[in-house]
Amino acid sequence: MRQILDTIKYYTDKRFSTLAGTLVYFLLMSIAPFTLWLTLVFGNVHVDGVLSHELLENVSPFLLYLKRSAESAASGPGIILLATSLYSSTNFFYHLRRSGEIVYDSPRVKGGFKLRLLSVAYIAATIVSVAFIAAISVVGTNILDRIMPFYISDIISSVFMTALAFAAAFMLNLIACPFKMKPYEALCGSLLTTALWLFFFVGFGFYTKFANPERLYGKIASLIIFLLWCYVMMSCFVIGMINNGKHIIRRETLKRR
Repeated sequence: MRQILDTIKYYTDKRFSTLAGTLVYFLLMSIAPFTLWLTLVFGNVHVDGVLSHELLENVSPFLLYLKRSAESAASGPGIILLATSLYSSTNFFYHLRRSGEIVYDSPRVKGGFKLRLLSVAYIAATIVSVAFIAAISVVGTNILDRIMPFYISDIISSVFMTALAFAAAFMLNLIACPFKMKPYEALCGSLLTTALWLFFFVGFGFYTKFANPERLYGKIASLIIFLLWCYVMMSCFVIGMINNGKHIIRRETLKRR
């Protein structure tokens, strides 16, 4: 617990909240074009089952809106739209690595063009992964609903969502690190990020249930909630990345000596 509190204090003292906000900005720039390419490659991917889970129910309306918009845009995209959307979809992974160079205090800066190409590869892998996970979710949900009581299938789906959250945090930590990171070195920060995500998933549920944001924000309430949710989730990730960074920075400092 002491280490977690020290990590959070370091996060606030170094003003890494600004870094989290920057990542949210580029995440938002990447979501819509990513959804377009996902639709172009695999058609209508049935991610509704994942998005309708109770852990994501607060942001699912906005994500489903983006999905419908992408399906509409995919009906006749032009060459310019395809090129610009592919470039835009790489922004998050590109700036994730740039942010990692700041967090890990890296003296070496990766080449921009090479990093952009690498980001395209990350996007391609993410598209395949999302389609695969969506297929597993659809098949698994149908099987669980037929052979198991509701409360057991709900527990299994929650475990599945938690495992997905950890896998996402783990892979993002590996991508963000500008040094060669061994898998076990990303484990601690990924677990911390996942634990914080689960805590705030539940907290967001209580917030939206009792705060009634629609009364304050009106029709744009779902957008405001999504932006706030993204910022909190990205802050949790940066805190986990800082936790990993302490060990990596110490290791690299010893190497330079």
